[in-house]
Amino acid sequence: MRFAFYLVILSLVTIGGCSAMKHGDTPSTLDALATRLASSKLPDMATGLAEDPQIQRLWTEFPDRRLYASLVPDAQRSEAVRFAAALVLLAKAREQLFQLEPRPVAQVFAIALRDDLAGYAYPWGWLWARGDGAGPLGRVFLQIGRPALPALAALLDDKTPRDSYLGSEEATEMAQRGYRVKDFAAFYTAQIVGAELPWDPDRDKRDAAIARLREALPR
Repeated sequence: MRFAFYLVILSLVTIGGCSAMKHGDTPSTLDALATRLASSKLPDMATGLAEDPQIQRLWTEFPDRRLYASLVPDAQRSEAVRFAAALVLLAKAREQLFQLEPRPVAQVFAIALRDDLAGYAYPWGWLWARGDGAGPLGRVFLQIGRPALPALAALLDDKTPRDSYLGSEEATEMAQRGYRVKDFAAFYTAQIVGAELPWDPDRDKRDAAIARLREALPR
């Protein structure tokens, strides 16, 4: 009987130890993924999405969507890691991205726009020009909707140029439009609230329209 009792106790200790190790695996796996994301080429990921080989490799090695979903809202991680995690979800598990708390997701994409983490302007859309108005990245704000407005409002004064498009003729045409961070933010904002924001090549007039748009936003 005493021997059987010791066997039971030993089994419980072993099971408890295995459970602890299994639980302890999660942070290390998360850190390993974060390290991989930190070394990724964000412009390639942002422009290629599901077609980018990096995303394919990451998804093969770390197929648990919950890992990426943990990184996106984690303010202790770098903005690059959070954005990279969001891009993988956008490409491989879009529904998971939009199940997260919307404001942190919007903040991640707004900072990516502000800091030019995508490397090119065209994934954010062509705005008033021909083509995809919002682009695959800009559509994230549109799907989030009104919870994205505070993150976008923070960019409505940012005059940093965002005019890098591919192709010779297209790049020239889009550069002439002189898009800035604030133009992208205003375009998405107007789409979300259903406001009229027509294109005006005159920057001063455009800025005045953006100022009126901001004044009309809910406080």
